[in-house]
Amino acid sequence: MKTLVLLHGWGASGAVWQRQAKAFGGECAILTPRIPRWDADWLTEYLAAVRLRESVLVGWSLGGMLLLEAVARLEGPPPLATVLAGVAPVFCQKPDHPWGQPVTALRAMRQGLRSDSGKVLRNFALACLAPGENLYQEEAAAGFDFAAAPADLAQGLDYLREKDLRGLLDRIPGPVAIIQGEQDSIVDPAQARFLREHLPESRLHLLADTGHLPFLSQAEAFNGILRELLATKVMGL
Repeated sequence: MKTLVLLHGWGASGAVWQRQAKAFGGECAILTPRIPRWDADWLTEYLAAVRLRESVLVGWSLGGMLLLEAVARLEGPPPLATVLAGVAPVFCQKPDHPWGQPVTALRAMRQGLRSDSGKVLRNFALACLAPGENLYQEEAAAGFDFAAAPADLAQGLDYLREKDLRGLLDRIPGPVAIIQGEQDSIVDPAQARFLREHLPESRLHLLADTGHLPFLSQAEAFNGILRELLATKVMGL
Protein backbone atom coordinates (compact mmCIF):
# COMPACT_ATOMS: atom_id res chain seq x y z
CA MET A 1 0.00 0.00 0.00
CA LYS A 2 1.27 3.46 -0.86
CA THR A 3 1.63 6.20 1.72
CA LEU A 4 0.57 9.84 1.74
CA VAL A 5 2.62 12.00 4.13
CA LEU A 6 0.95 15.35 4.86
CA LEU A 7 3.00 18.05 6.61
CA HIS A 8 1.17 21.03 8.10
CA GLY A 9 2.38 24.62 8.12
CA TRP A 10 2.99 27.29 10.73
CA GLY A 11 0.51 27.36 13.61
CA ALA A 12 -1.48 24.44 12.25
CA SER A 13 -1.86 20.76 13.13
CA GLY A 14 -2.54 17.56 11.24
CA ALA A 15 -6.25 18.44 11.43
CA VAL A 16 -5.71 20.88 8.58
CA TRP A 17 -5.63 17.83 6.26
CA GLN A 18 -9.07 16.51 7.23
CA ARG A 19 -10.39 16.60 3.65
CA GLN A 20 -7.42 14.61 2.37
CA ALA A 21 -7.63 12.11 5.24
CA LYS A 22 -11.29 11.53 4.41
CA ALA A 23 -10.71 11.27 0.66
CA PHE A 24 -7.74 8.90 0.79
CA GLY A 25 -8.28 6.96 3.99
CA GLY A 26 -9.45 3.84 2.15
CA GLU A 27 -6.90 4.06 -0.64
CA CYS A 28 -3.53 4.43 1.07
CA ALA A 29 -1.82 4.89 4.41
CA ILE A 30 -2.18 8.46 5.71
CA LEU A 31 0.44 10.11 7.92
CA THR A 32 -0.26 13.56 9.36
CA PRO A 33 2.48 14.05 11.96
CA ARG A 34 2.55 16.91 14.38
CA ILE A 35 5.77 18.76 13.66
CA PRO A 36 7.34 19.29 17.11
CA ARG A 37 10.01 21.72 15.96
CA TRP A 38 10.95 23.48 12.75
CA ASP A 39 14.15 21.58 12.21
CA ALA A 40 15.09 19.54 9.13
CA ASP A 41 16.89 17.04 11.37
CA TRP A 42 13.55 16.05 12.90
CA LEU A 43 11.90 15.54 9.50
CA THR A 44 14.89 13.66 8.10
CA GLU A 45 14.66 11.24 11.03
CA TYR A 46 10.89 10.92 10.64
CA LEU A 47 11.13 10.13 6.93
CA ALA A 48 13.79 7.48 7.59
CA ALA A 49 10.98 5.24 8.85
CA VAL A 50 8.83 5.80 5.74
CA ARG A 51 9.01 3.72 2.54
CA LEU A 52 9.78 6.74 0.39
CA ARG A 53 9.69 4.98 -2.96
CA GLU A 54 6.03 4.21 -2.32
CA SER A 55 5.17 7.59 -0.76
CA VAL A 56 3.91 10.96 -1.92
CA LEU A 57 5.25 13.66 0.39
CA VAL A 58 3.11 16.80 0.72
CA GLY A 59 4.25 19.96 2.47
CA TRP A 60 2.15 23.07 2.98
CA SER A 61 3.73 26.49 3.49
CA LEU A 62 6.36 26.25 6.27
CA GLY A 63 5.94 22.47 6.25
CA GLY A 64 6.82 22.53 2.56
CA MET A 65 9.97 24.51 3.22
CA LEU A 66 11.00 21.95 5.82
CA LEU A 67 10.21 19.21 3.30
CA LEU A 68 12.49 20.81 0.71
CA GLU A 69 15.33 20.77 3.23
CA ALA A 70 14.75 17.14 4.14
CA VAL A 71 14.36 15.87 0.57
CA ALA A 72 17.53 17.69 -0.48
CA ARG A 73 19.41 15.63 2.12
CA LEU A 74 18.19 12.23 0.92
CA GLU A 75 20.89 9.78 0.00
CA GLY A 76 18.72 6.76 -0.74
CA PRO A 77 15.81 6.26 -3.16
CA PRO A 78 13.69 9.39 -3.67
CA PRO A 79 9.97 9.61 -2.88
CA LEU A 80 7.38 8.65 -5.43
CA ALA A 81 6.61 12.38 -5.67
CA THR A 82 6.93 15.62 -3.73
CA VAL A 83 4.08 18.12 -3.51
CA LEU A 84 4.63 21.74 -2.49
CA ALA A 85 1.46 23.66 -1.62
CA GLY A 86 1.83 27.40 -1.11
CA VAL A 87 5.58 27.09 -0.57
CA ALA A 88 8.20 29.85 -0.82
CA PRO A 89 11.90 29.12 -1.34
CA VAL A 90 12.52 32.40 0.51
CA PHE A 91 9.63 33.59 2.68
CA CYS A 92 10.88 37.11 3.40
CA GLN A 93 11.88 39.77 0.92
CA LYS A 94 15.51 40.04 -0.11
CA PRO A 95 17.18 42.51 -2.51
CA ASP A 96 17.47 39.75 -5.13
CA HIS A 97 14.13 38.10 -4.28
CA PRO A 98 11.39 40.72 -3.97
CA TRP A 99 8.36 38.39 -3.82
CA GLY A 100 8.49 37.57 -0.11
CA GLN A 101 6.74 39.07 2.88
CA PRO A 102 8.31 42.08 4.56
CA VAL A 103 10.38 41.17 7.61
CA THR A 104 8.41 43.74 9.60
CA ALA A 105 5.24 41.64 9.20
CA LEU A 106 6.86 38.65 10.88
CA ARG A 107 8.31 40.82 13.62
CA ALA A 108 4.84 42.18 14.36
CA MET A 109 3.41 38.66 14.53
CA ARG A 110 6.22 37.57 16.83
CA GLN A 111 5.58 40.50 19.14
CA GLY A 112 1.85 39.75 19.11
CA LEU A 113 2.49 36.22 20.33
CA ARG A 114 3.60 37.64 23.69
CA SER A 115 0.22 39.15 24.46
CA ASP A 116 -2.33 37.03 22.56
CA SER A 117 -1.08 34.11 20.49
CA GLY A 118 -4.65 32.99 19.80
CA LYS A 119 -5.44 36.29 18.12
CA VAL A 120 -2.31 36.02 15.95
CA LEU A 121 -3.36 32.52 14.86
CA ARG A 122 -6.95 33.55 14.14
CA ASN A 123 -5.80 36.51 12.06
CA PHE A 124 -3.38 34.31 10.14
CA ALA A 125 -6.06 31.67 9.48
CA LEU A 126 -8.32 34.35 7.98
CA ALA A 127 -5.45 35.79 5.93
CA CYS A 128 -4.95 32.35 4.38
CA LEU A 129 -8.31 32.69 2.59
CA ALA A 130 -8.90 34.57 -0.65
CA PRO A 131 -11.70 37.20 -0.68
CA GLY A 132 -14.23 34.76 -2.12
CA GLU A 133 -13.49 31.96 0.36
CA ASN A 134 -15.26 33.31 3.44
CA LEU A 135 -17.43 30.22 3.81
CA TYR A 136 -14.30 28.27 4.79
CA GLN A 137 -13.46 30.47 7.79
CA GLU A 138 -14.63 28.03 10.47
CA GLU A 139 -13.01 25.01 8.83
CA ALA A 140 -9.78 26.90 8.28
CA ALA A 141 -9.56 27.91 11.95
CA ALA A 142 -10.23 24.31 13.00
CA GLY A 143 -6.97 23.26 11.38
CA PHE A 144 -4.88 25.50 13.64
CA ASP A 145 -3.38 24.54 16.98
CA PHE A 146 -4.55 27.18 19.45
CA ALA A 147 -2.87 25.25 22.28
CA ALA A 148 0.57 25.69 20.70
CA ALA A 149 3.18 27.28 22.95
CA PRO A 150 4.05 30.86 21.93
CA ALA A 151 7.75 29.91 22.04
CA ASP A 152 7.17 27.19 19.44
CA LEU A 153 5.21 29.57 17.24
CA ALA A 154 7.99 32.14 17.54
CA GLN A 155 10.55 29.54 16.48
CA GLY A 156 8.53 28.89 13.34
CA LEU A 157 8.46 32.59 12.52
CA ASP A 158 12.22 32.74 13.02
CA TYR A 159 12.62 29.90 10.52
CA LEU A 160 10.52 31.81 7.99
CA ARG A 161 12.54 34.96 8.53
CA GLU A 162 15.94 33.36 8.22
CA LYS A 163 15.74 30.50 5.71
CA ASP A 164 16.80 30.80 2.09
CA LEU A 165 16.38 27.47 0.30
CA ARG A 166 17.30 28.56 -3.22
CA GLY A 167 20.66 26.81 -3.04
CA LEU A 168 18.97 23.44 -2.43
CA LEU A 169 16.58 23.38 -5.35
CA ASP A 170 18.88 21.61 -7.80
CA ARG A 171 19.10 18.68 -5.36
CA ILE A 172 15.36 17.96 -5.31
CA PRO A 173 14.47 14.86 -7.36
CA GLY A 174 11.32 14.75 -9.44
CA PRO A 175 8.54 14.50 -9.93
CA VAL A 176 7.50 17.64 -8.04
CA ALA A 177 4.00 19.11 -8.12
CA ILE A 178 3.74 22.78 -7.15
CA ILE A 179 0.20 23.78 -6.18
CA GLN A 180 -0.42 27.49 -5.81
CA GLY A 181 -3.46 29.68 -5.29
CA GLU A 182 -3.51 32.65 -7.65
CA GLN A 183 -4.96 34.87 -4.89
CA ASP A 184 -2.60 33.72 -2.15
CA SER A 185 -1.72 36.74 0.00
CA ILE A 186 0.76 34.78 2.15
CA VAL A 187 2.95 33.33 -0.60
CA ASP A 188 3.03 35.32 -3.82
CA PRO A 189 2.34 33.20 -6.95
CA ALA A 190 5.68 34.50 -8.26
CA GLN A 191 7.30 32.27 -5.63
CA ALA A 192 5.68 29.22 -7.24
CA ARG A 193 6.88 30.30 -10.65
CA PHE A 194 10.39 30.64 -9.27
CA LEU A 195 10.17 27.08 -7.94
CA ARG A 196 8.93 25.83 -11.32
CA GLU A 197 11.90 27.44 -13.06
CA HIS A 198 14.48 26.02 -10.64
CA LEU A 199 13.14 22.58 -9.68
CA PRO A 200 13.99 19.73 -12.06
CA GLU A 201 11.00 17.73 -13.26
CA SER A 202 8.44 20.02 -11.67
CA ARG A 203 4.95 20.97 -12.77
CA LEU A 204 3.04 24.05 -11.64
CA HIS A 205 -0.69 23.92 -10.91
CA LEU A 206 -2.12 27.44 -10.53
CA LEU A 207 -5.61 27.47 -9.02
CA ALA A 208 -7.80 30.48 -9.83
CA ASP A 209 -9.68 32.36 -7.08
CA THR A 210 -7.73 30.43 -4.46
CA GLY A 211 -5.79 31.58 -1.40
CA HIS A 212 -3.22 29.90 0.84
CA LEU A 213 -5.37 26.83 1.65
CA PRO A 214 -5.83 25.09 -1.73
CA PHE A 215 -6.26 21.67 -0.09
CA LEU A 216 -9.32 23.09 1.70
CA SER A 217 -11.03 25.50 -0.67
CA GLN A 218 -10.09 23.53 -3.80
CA ALA A 219 -10.03 20.08 -2.25
CA GLU A 220 -11.41 18.31 -5.32
CA ALA A 221 -8.73 19.72 -7.63
CA PHE A 222 -6.00 19.29 -5.01
CA ASN A 223 -6.97 15.68 -4.32
CA GLY A 224 -7.09 14.97 -8.05
CA ILE A 225 -3.42 15.97 -8.33
CA LEU A 226 -2.52 13.73 -5.38
CA ARG A 227 -4.50 10.83 -6.81
CA GLU A 228 -2.65 11.11 -10.11
CA LEU A 229 0.71 11.05 -8.31
CA LEU A 230 -0.29 8.11 -6.12
CA ALA A 231 -1.15 6.19 -9.30
CA THR A 232 2.44 6.54 -10.50
CA LYS A 233 4.11 3.17 -10.97
CA VAL A 234 6.84 2.42 -8.45
CA MET A 235 9.89 1.62 -10.53
CA GLY A 236 12.13 -1.30 -9.60
CA LEU A 237 9.65 -3.05 -7.32
